[in-house]
Amino acid sequence: MSYREPAENVGFIIGDVSRMLRTVYDRRVEPLGLTRAQWRVLARISRKEGCTQTELAAELEIEKPTLGRLVDRLQANDWVERRADETDARTKRIFLTSRAQPVLKKMYSLADDVLDGAIAGLTREQADQLLQSLLHVKSNLSELLTNGNTAAGR
Repeated sequence: MSYREPAENVGFIIGDVSRMLRTVYDRRVEPLGLTRAQWRVLARISRKEGCTQTELAAELEIEKPTLGRLVDRLQANDWVERRADETDARTKRIFLTSRAQPVLKKMYSLADDVLDGAIAGLTREQADQLLQSLLHVKSNLSELLTNGNTAAGR
């Protein structure tokens, strides 16, 4: 693929779309009392329930102390709890509480609404093709990361 001006570059467009999706979603979940950082943590825990704080920080690409404060706030709202690992009492695993379930349900409903608005005007086939194309790009990038081929010129 040849060089393109930044405004036409698919990487910039993907970045812009991602940022705009998060911004629209932030505005929708604000009435739930959630910040962007908090909803990101809750959503990730819902997909990786029982993970350690270290694993969660790596998944979210944030520092462990920052995540610790976020989990503290979520725990204060009774949305998550820390439990001792069954094999290593020094390790704490993070779980959702039953009180988090209505919040997550609303979060996912709002996410569906935002996505529906974002892809409005696309046919079902176009939306499916977009998803398949993005999954393919994600797979390619995952392979580049796994194989260490991230240096320029490779």
